[in-house]
Amino acid sequence: MTMINRSLIFPAMAVLAILSSCGPKTISSRRSVADDQPDGGAYTEKTVPVVTKVAPDSEVTLRFYNDLPDVAYISAADFQSIVLPGSTMTVTHTGIGEYTLANGDAKAVVNVNKDVFVSSDFDAFTNMMGLLQPGMANVYFDGMPFVRYKSVKYTPAVSTVTLEFAKYGIDIHADGKGAVYFPFATLADMYSDLFYHHAGFNGEKVVANTSINEVSLARIDPDYNKTLLSKTTRSESMAEFAYKELCFAMDHFYGHPGRVALDEALKTKGMDRTLEEDLAAGPVIKKLLKSTNLAEYFVGMSGLNALYYDGHTSMDISSAMGRDRSKYEDLVTEMRGLQEKHTEVMDAIRGGRATMGGRAQDVMAIRNQRPESYGTQDTYIKKGNTAVCVFNSFNTRAEDAWNAYYAGKGPKPNINDNKGDSMVIFLDALEKAAADPEVENFIVDITSNGGGSADIVMAMTSLIMNKSYLCHDNPLTGQRALVEYEVDRNFDGVFDKKDKDVKYKLNFAVLSSDVSFSCGNLFPSMLKDAGVPVVGEISGGGSCAIQAMCTADGFCFQISSFRARLNTLSGENIDAGITPDIPIANDNKVEIEGPNGTRMTVKNYKDFYDIERVGKLVKDRVK
Repeated sequence: MTMINRSLIFPAMAVLAILSSCGPKTISSRRSVADDQPDGGAYTEKTVPVVTKVAPDSEVTLRFYNDLPDVAYISAADFQSIVLPGSTMTVTHTGIGEYTLANGDAKAVVNVNKDVFVSSDFDAFTNMMGLLQPGMANVYFDGMPFVRYKSVKYTPAVSTVTLEFAKYGIDIHADGKGAVYFPFATLADMYSDLFYHHAGFNGEKVVANTSINEVSLARIDPDYNKTLLSKTTRSESMAEFAYKELCFAMDHFYGHPGRVALDEALKTKGMDRTLEEDLAAGPVIKKLLKSTNLAEYFVGMSGLNALYYDGHTSMDISSAMGRDRSKYEDLVTEMRGLQEKHTEVMDAIRGGRATMGGRAQDVMAIRNQRPESYGTQDTYIKKGNTAVCVFNSFNTRAEDAWNAYYAGKGPKPNINDNKGDSMVIFLDALEKAAADPEVENFIVDITSNGGGSADIVMAMTSLIMNKSYLCHDNPLTGQRALVEYEVDRNFDGVFDKKDKDVKYKLNFAVLSSDVSFSCGNLFPSMLKDAGVPVVGEISGGGSCAIQAMCTADGFCFQISSFRARLNTLSGENIDAGITPDIPIANDNKVEIEGPNGTRMTVKNYKDFYDIERVGKLVKDRVK
């Protein structure tokens, strides 16, 4: 780590402190309405490594103001150059304390005296999705090569976003030389997106995910979390700022899918007041969140699952320890002691997780009962004139093989070599059904599907209904979006006119349960909008994509994102689940063998897997 020595001379003002030549220079500044002078007070600067995995490792100079000596600030232009290599940002003085930031995609106006940020196109200003496909808007896309972004229509077309940092005690500064400085964590929160593009500062280096669809920055730098866990305490100033910054992030960037018990309070009051006023364990959780002790901080963060747990959001930053927690035995022991001490916090967490109901038990029921009908064939089953294709997730296990194929460097993935990949399974099942003159009905079984890649959903729905789109709204901007995608529907490696010729003369339907969550909820929503019948019971919901974030001190977590709260074509939030067109009762209970030989009473899904009966129901529906 290098400490940069710099001094600035200001009119009618002397440098307040001159240090020895071998140490860092403390730079004095003041808040002023004169725009040729910096604000924010004295600071030091450190040059730290930048790791992105894609671009060659580099360095960036961070600023640490004396009132927050452990909180990293970065110029907006430098941050832009890290997360969007090769791009530039211009900063123009446009008024007293006011600067216009322009990065090629959009503009924002920042007032360093009022600590306010305003943009009429926030999604474009923070757009990193062009890293995946040039010209792509800031939309939901997982990067699979057989799907590509086509267009987006926003309603209303323009929306102004105002971020009032001052309300959270977050300062932004200017240096008097054309640079505007934000807390590193705040900018990182603003830019994080639905491909898990995000960045963190662990006290020693900046690590940014500009390449892979992965929540953990440890995938970019294996030592990232080791640095965070090397200390068991943090400073009071960092603890206080990290709490304020977390309140800002959750109040603005949490997507509010709708299922959490205190969602209305969170929307109207924000995180801080909701903890203080609406959750019995809230004041204790807040105290733990602001602790300088790492174990207490970890328990406090996990306590936030009492407020936000919705199946997508996970505030448990202790995941930084990884699966082998024996390396951190003292920390784990201290956390367990705190959990035993703060029973009210643990009860609140369990209450928050209750929003997901008994889905774990239903998964066991389905996987116990389904083989009685389907037998050992686990992806494609045929009985009479009905074929069933089974997915327990929309996964991309053959992603490398698909990328190689579309790059002309490998064969098309097939069922023999890539049995677990969802797209391979679906294409194999479609080919078998289409080649079988007896098959009339094609049922997609997602009764045990907990979600996965939206790109897989885009491709599958395109093959079923000959179009591919995604509807969502954005709680921050207040806009609705209709995003259209193109799919290589014949999977020949080329997007061309031949893709329109792909058609399957089958009676399609989707079989869902309350386990069908996230993309397992999006899939039946899209098909129902297109007139494809949904069979079974109401799906499990889940209406937000996932967004990766970092705390101010660098720990990674994930939330339901504000950028894409999934809707039907008519604009209805789908978090409550999709009501089936053809309901199948499963009220009568049965006993199955549970864990460790125990007996469990569960739903009876037998009629869900009566293939011939379901096929008849579907055929009768589409007549």
